Amino acid sequence: MIAIEKISLAQYQKDRLDTAPGTQMTLPQLEEEYAGIILPRRGTLVSAGYDFHTPFSLTLEPGETLVVPTGLRAIMEDDMWLGIYIRSSLGFKYGVRLVNSVAVIDADYAWADNEGHLKIGIYNGGNQAIALKAGDAFAQGIFQRYYRTDDDEPINRRRTGGFGSTNL
Repeated sequence: MIAIEKISLAQYQKDRLDTAPGTQMTLPQLEEEYAGIILPRRGTLVSAGYDFHTPFSLTLEPGETLVVPTGLRAIMEDDMWLGIYIRSSLGFKYGVRLVNSVAVIDADYAWADNEGHLKIGIYNGGNQAIALKAGDAFAQGIFQRYYRTDDDEPINRRRTGGFGSTNL
């Protein structure tokens, strides 16, 4: 099965408030924001990438880094990974890029203790503030297959944590 689906409201609420400390949001505001999360879709019949949308409005100042909690997770087959890339229009026109260049989402990340929540870090390397409205496409995900060596022996059978957990 290959799919992109929402995480739970409880996990979204936790991660949303963690990425914006001091933000005062009521539960009805969070529920409304969560309800408005757009499931990624491809723009055309032959588009490779699934567009990811901001679940809330944000402004990214020059030199600033923000982590955008998408409210989504990716389900995929064991021999696949999801590559997350910045949308080319943001990169070319404004100098926006992912903080880690390309985000590599492993198939077992969907089962991590954070429900596999896809949080996308973006950096404004340009010289002007970039305003994104709730629902604006800002990144794209491409599902890809990978190969293993004949003598492959992974260190761990499955992941248990989120970011950085496979190097423990």
